[in-house]
Amino acid sequence: MKNRNYVALLMFALFAWSCEPEAKWIDNNIKVEMSVETLSAAFVQCKFSTNKEAYYLIAIEPARENFDPMKQQKQFMMLALDSANLEYLQWRNQLLREGEFNIAPFSSHALQYGDVTHVFTGLYPNTDYWIYTFAVNPETLEPNSNLYLYPIRTSEKTTVDVRFDYRIKGTWDYIYPLDSNDNVVSYFPYVATTRDSLEIVASGVDDPISYFIILLMEQFTSPNPKYTYYGVKAVHNDGIASHLVFENGHTYYTGIGGMDGNLKQFALYKFVWNDSIDTYFNDEYPTNLLREEDGWWHVFD
Repeated sequence: MKNRNYVALLMFALFAWSCEPEAKWIDNNIKVEMSVETLSAAFVQCKFSTNKEAYYLIAIEPARENFDPMKQQKQFMMLALDSANLEYLQWRNQLLREGEFNIAPFSSHALQYGDVTHVFTGLYPNTDYWIYTFAVNPETLEPNSNLYLYPIRTSEKTTVDVRFDYRIKGTWDYIYPLDSNDNVVSYFPYVATTRDSLEIVASGVDDPISYFIILLMEQFTSPNPKYTYYGVKAVHNDGIASHLVFENGHTYYTGIGGMDGNLKQFALYKFVWNDSIDTYFNDEYPTNLLREEDGWWHVFD
């Protein structure tokens, strides 16, 4: 009888011990709120906030059938943290290889704090996604709140009307994504680059439009996220930390394309460099003459 009581007591202790960690990592007083501000074909802009000071993780992934993360919250959140930590270690390892030894900790690199507006990009049109968030203990890197999950479905076509304005001042060039009221659109993803006409000729591509459409699509699909820009983009073309140096008498093209499901609002500019230019430039090929048909861009007279 004593042995039975001992076994029962041991089983109760093990059960209590297994429940204790869950009580530690959950803080029911922390709540993370989210609102969708802009939803389009390939991106969603969201605003996050907490009811009290806390670090928290935000992420998005395609929705899955026959699986409910809310029924397996702890496992889902731990896997999400593992994924975020793996990306952090890869980033830190790369910096160390490059000789950078002042590395930001996981909490400040991979987690959010305070009110945050974030744009998730690279999404597919007309597709279901889960946006999720939860508080994280920055010392133990364990979940510190319940899981908050928000289902969305991207639109079939772009919902944002954006045009691009371009100018050069000195050796700086600037790109402005603007709405119909000429306000800068800070959340719209786009890619852009300026190239010497000699480089375009050397590439073997017949015309600048085809050259830039191929180049911009390659940049957008590159795994390196630095190719995607938001808001006003400025580049100093003086050879310092830039891939291009303006040379007198050379002809240059700047290609710009919004990336909302596909290449949108494509614009192409052309100019000849003579020491300094301080004016706006119109499209050599106005965007209203460009049409997308069957996934290809065409120039119409």
